[in-house]
Amino acid sequence: MKSIAIGLSFIHAINAHSWARCVDYGAEITGLDYDEAQCSAWIHGYTFDGVSFGQDRGVNYQVGLGGGQALCQRTLEGSADDEPAYGYANGDKVASYVSGSTVRVVWPAKNHANYECMNNIPDTSMKLYMNPNVNPTADIPNTASTMTAQGYTLVKDWQEGCTAGSNDCGFQNCRRYCENTDGATCFGDFVVPTVDTAGYYTFVWYWIFNPGSPYTSCWEAYIEPASDTGNTGNNDDTTDAEFAESSGGTGGLLNGFITQAPICVTHTDTYDDSTLDAFVEQQLSAALDEGDELSIIQRKTSTISSGTSFNFTVQISHESGGAALSYVLWDGTKGGDLRDDTFCDDFQNTYPGTTCDNCLDVVTYALYKSGADKVGASILVLLFGFVLAMS
Repeated sequence: MKSIAIGLSFIHAINAHSWARCVDYGAEITGLDYDEAQCSAWIHGYTFDGVSFGQDRGVNYQVGLGGGQALCQRTLEGSADDEPAYGYANGDKVASYVSGSTVRVVWPAKNHANYECMNNIPDTSMKLYMNPNVNPTADIPNTASTMTAQGYTLVKDWQEGCTAGSNDCGFQNCRRYCENTDGATCFGDFVVPTVDTAGYYTFVWYWIFNPGSPYTSCWEAYIEPASDTGNTGNNDDTTDAEFAESSGGTGGLLNGFITQAPICVTHTDTYDDSTLDAFVEQQLSAALDEGDELSIIQRKTSTISSGTSFNFTVQISHESGGAALSYVLWDGTKGGDLRDDTFCDDFQNTYPGTTCDNCLDVVTYALYKSGADKVGASILVLLFGFVLAMS
């Protein structure tokens, strides 16, 4: 038995590899239920359309620290001003976060989790780092022996305070691992750091199996300071996260999406809401695809101390995408100091004397059709502020 255990350890040493498959996943995970429709963001340099979870395609990348080798497998290209940013092949998959919010990162087990079916072989390190420089034009040189010495900020140590060989511990947070040691869905949550300047920041997913060089995955994420976006900005691990129930194991068929944007307007008697439909259609015309259905629902007018309150919800039924719609409908800055082309900014410019805000977060629902042709909705993206920069 001793020789078998040593042999297994050796096999793991030469085969250890994994990568960050999704860097903003919006659903609960029960183990074997990864659902690409719940993934809002990918690592840079790769697309995963039509790629099964855990499929090997050269994504895994191991690098020695301090030797000058590129820390990220794909070198940072372009800039924050590109469309899409940094040359992403799919602009809808550029990560967008809000400081203080909780984000879920997902990776495939690839036969390396610490459970009894694999002789409880632990890994060495499981962390997440961030380049603190906003809108970087190049990766930080890999010239020091530690990530922090190179200038990266530690965002999350997924092994801190965990019990080896248990769920929620490091790389081995893989539900139902022993049922599919290669393709089990593993994940870790982190709280988005507080930043002073809205913009893009580079993240590095960092895993060491046996002591030695780490496996890394890199991506850019647009981070919006919490300010008054509705987040508290609390940057500790007690921040509660709400993730929709994953539909990956239900067998349902994706049947399109519905995006809803609740808008709150205040105005004086000079505002004429009879032109609202035409204004909304004009604002969204460039973001709508053929076949998308636009409507205005839940119109409600009431008297308040400062004038009149007029609330309504913009609703779009669409077959795919959604990021372009969010860019128009979600005023992520709230202060107007970064963007001046949001729906509410243009509303106030068109109708002087009004104020306009997102009453609640813009939400997109993914619709699934069962075998019995019953359609149900599950939340795909909780905060469209998270995908502000994807379009």
